[in-house]
Amino acid sequence: MPVALVITELDVGGAEKALVSLVTGLDRGRWSPRVVGLGPEGALAGPIRAAGVPVACLGVDPRRPVRAVARLAAALRGPEPPALVQSVLFHANVAARLAAPLAGRPWVVGGLRVAERQKRWHLRLERLTSRLACGAVCVSEGVRRFSRDVGGWPDDRLTVIPNAVDVAPFDLAPPVPRGTIGVPEGAFLALYVGRLNVQKGLPVLLDAAERVAALRPDWHLALAGDGPERARLVDRLAARPVLAERVHLLGARGDVPGLLKSADMLVLPSLWEGMPNALLEAMAARRAAVATAVEGSEDLVVPGETGWLVPPGDPAALAAALLDAASDLTRLRRFGDAARARAEAGFDPARTVLAYERLWARLLGFDDRAIPG
Repeated sequence: MPVALVITELDVGGAEKALVSLVTGLDRGRWSPRVVGLGPEGALAGPIRAAGVPVACLGVDPRRPVRAVARLAAALRGPEPPALVQSVLFHANVAARLAAPLAGRPWVVGGLRVAERQKRWHLRLERLTSRLACGAVCVSEGVRRFSRDVGGWPDDRLTVIPNAVDVAPFDLAPPVPRGTIGVPEGAFLALYVGRLNVQKGLPVLLDAAERVAALRPDWHLALAGDGPERARLVDRLAARPVLAERVHLLGARGDVPGLLKSADMLVLPSLWEGMPNALLEAMAARRAAVATAVEGSEDLVVPGETGWLVPPGDPAALAAALLDAASDLTRLRRFGDAARARAEAGFDPARTVLAYERLWARLLGFDDRAIPG
């Protein structure tokens, strides 16, 4: 059965990596997939093509929505029109819904990956175009609740299929030598992985880090990632000598598994989320986490078993949890082992692929019980 997976772009990111895992894991005896990216050629197009899946990158500027819809409709009308389109991310969701009537009217399933609390116009456009789709996949229970209560989606048109993580790369990765990132070997190292943007609550993390550093001379924090808030963070660190000595801006990194193996724990201070891949990766690396109680993080972190959950935007609570985590290394390792077991049991990539296959089969009128698993 021909299916198309449409995504805003194919640069390296959480949603993009999840799409690669999905499309390369599909049963090719049942599905004939192809991928369409609205943006220019991205780094992840290569691995998809290497798996034998056709990829088209349309090179459309997201500020030109009419052009995006026209080009997507033309791409979907190709030699093997899809029976179903699975879209991922806001721009792809809207474009796929509007393009479908021009491309043979395939079933369209959206992909809701975040509880969008900043760009309210995204919510309005999602709501206005939602009736052009048969429903949407939410990556967490928190996103489902947000999409229902705030986004206005009917509950019966939302399906939760969580992200997944392949644990193998984390077992194979060697730890990054701490000296290469400016951290003493004997120090306690907390690691943040993600974009440097407003959503991630990084000013709150720096407030908490200053409190922790004042009490723990051996405590260090490394931030792996880049984004629009980098300049503000640099200015903040320069103005606070204690932070300048203990907080290390690593920039975008391609060795996250090794960084996690080198770190003692992960910290994720997000103000809102969807299903954070950084937490899944920490679980795969046997690392406990201190995270905020937001969408997705609540699905992954079990307080008192795999880590700590604190209210978002609360530097005092975050600092207290970070100090508690650093106070008992034996407990921290036990939490990390429990997190790994949780990743293997509930967030295996094969289970995620199977959930999508069964959803698509039901929508297309097939007996999903014929799909083994």
